[in-house]
Formats: sequence, structure tokens, C-alpha cells
Amino acid sequence: MPEEEAFCLLVRLMNQYHLRDMFIQDMPGLHLHLYQFERLLEDTEPALYCHLHRRGVHPQLYATQWFLTLFAYRFPLQLVLRVYDLILSEGLEGAILKFGIVLMQKNAQTLLGMNDMTNLTTFLKEKLFDIYIDQAPTANSILESGFFGSSGGIDKEIYRADVLVQDACAVKITPETLATYTAEWDLKVKIEKERDTEIENFRSANASLALKVRSLEERTEKSDAEHVQMASELVRTKVENEELHDKNDSLEGQVVELRNVVERQPEEVEQRLKAEMERIMARNLEVQNENRGLEEQMADMEKALVETKMSFAEIQAEHETLKQKWNELRKAIGP
Repeated sequence: MPEEEAFCLLVRLMNQYHLRDMFIQDMPGLHLHLYQFERLLEDTEPALYCHLHRRGVHPQLYATQWFLTLFAYRFPLQLVLRVYDLILSEGLEGAILKFGIVLMQKNAQTLLGMNDMTNLTTFLKEKLFDIYIDQAPTANSILESGFFGSSGGIDKEIYRADVLVQDACAVKITPETLATYTAEWDLKVKIEKERDTEIENFRSANASLALKVRSLEERTEKSDAEHVQMASELVRTKVENEELHDKNDSLEGQVVELRNVVERQPEEVEQRLKAEMERIMARNLEVQNENRGLEEQMADMEKALVETKMSFAEIQAEHETLKQKWNELRKAIGP
């Protein structure tokens, strides 16, 4: 096939056959087909479904490679080409589900006989098509195998491809059934998204509450520290109060002693005060007498001063008289 035609086929598969939905972010198409396959298996082969489910072998473990590679990842090429024929003929969704279901139906007894999860997974991934090996190949089947080639490696088996296609086409999968499963899946996805949103909200609320709890813990630690400090202050205050109480008792004792001393010595104090008053009065009389004598001396001295001033005035007058006479005498004697 030329490259242009191959690319056009790829584009058609991606867009019109919705293969693109299996590879975009979150792979919504793949998860939808896996859910549809699981529901079909539950409805068509309930015993096999329960057997696999109890052993933890879910379609995600083995059917993911089927649907992503359209059974081409390691199955025989002569069968894979027939799978592609049916996909191009009936559409991607119905074809891969039919091939998946018919392979599970044909291998149901073998799978029910296995109880180990590893063996079940290995068989579902590698040996699912062995049921269609042609144990007595005819010339036509050998020719057909040679035309399509083999899957490579040492696999040289001849497969009954026509029988596989006929069995797949015999599986009845109505559009209504797929629509029902799709609606169930959409509802499940919606519920999961709502639950995830709710969980995220719970996480946010939990983070907010954790911050509040941490804040309260810090406040509690601070309050505890303040409480310890207040308790220490209270103990210290009690000790100081006890010391002050002891000092108060001591001072009260001293006051009592002083009161007793004061009560015992009132007469002695009065006598001492009287004696001191008498001594002060006697001293006052002495000072008064001394002052009187000093006043008399000052009067005598003032009298003597007046007399001295009068004598000085008389001498001054005589001096002036003599001086005048002297001047007159000089005038008289002069030429």
C-alpha cells in the first residue's frame, strides 16, 4: 500500500472509527471499551467473570493491549488481518468487543481450570488464540497461511481464521446494549469526577483545618508557656508574700516593744523636758542681762562720740581762725 493511502487509512481510523479516543489524554475511549467488554463478559459468561474477578484478573490487565494494538501486539498475523477486516467492515467498537468476547468464550473452560493470577494473565496475553490452531491443516489453510505470513519468530502454526471470524460475527452485540453500557460508564465517570471533586474539596478543607489546628496548637503552646510563666510568677509572689508576712510580724513585735518602752518612760521624758526648759529659761535671762549691759555700753560710746565730734568742731573753728589771722599777718608784712 502506498504511503499516501496508508496515511489516509490512519486518519480515517483515528477520526471516523474513533481510534483517536483511545490515545488522547486520560484515554477515555480505551476505558469505555474496557468497561463495555467487562459488562459483556459479565452478561455472557457470568461464571468466568466471577472466576476472574475473585482472583483479581480485571480486563485492564490483559485487554488493554488487545484494544490499543487491535490484537496485533503478539498474536498471529493471519488472524490479526481478519480482525482488521471486521473492524473496517463493522466499526471499531463492535469488532474488538466481538473478538474479545468470542476468545473468552472459546477459552472459558481452560480459564476456569486455572486458579493462579499469574498463569491466568499470561494465558490471556499470549495463548488466547491457540484455541484456533488448525490441528489438521488442509491445502487451502496452508496456502492461506503462506499468503498472510506468520507472526514472526518460531511461530509456524496454521490458524482457522475463517472460523474465528464466523464465531465473532455470531456474537450478538446490539447498539442498544452498547448504548446502555455507555450510559452506565458516563454515569460512573460523572460520579467518580464528582467524588474526586468532593475528595479534592475535602482535601482543601482538611488542609485549611490542618492550618487552623496548627494555629490553635501554636496558640495553645503559647498559652501553656504563659501559664507556666504565670505559675512561676504566682509562686514567686507567694514566696514574697510569706517574706513580707514574716517582716510584718517582726515589725509588729518591734512596735509592741517600742510602745511598752514609751509607756514605761513618760515621767522620765517629762522630767528631762522640764529640766531642759529651765536650762533654756536661765540661759535666756543670762542673754537678756548681757544684752542690757551691751546696750548701756553702746549708750556711753555714743555719748563719747558726740563729745568727740564737738571737740573736733571747736578745733576746726580755731584752725580756721588761726589760718585767717595768718593770712592777714602775711598781708601786713608783705611789701
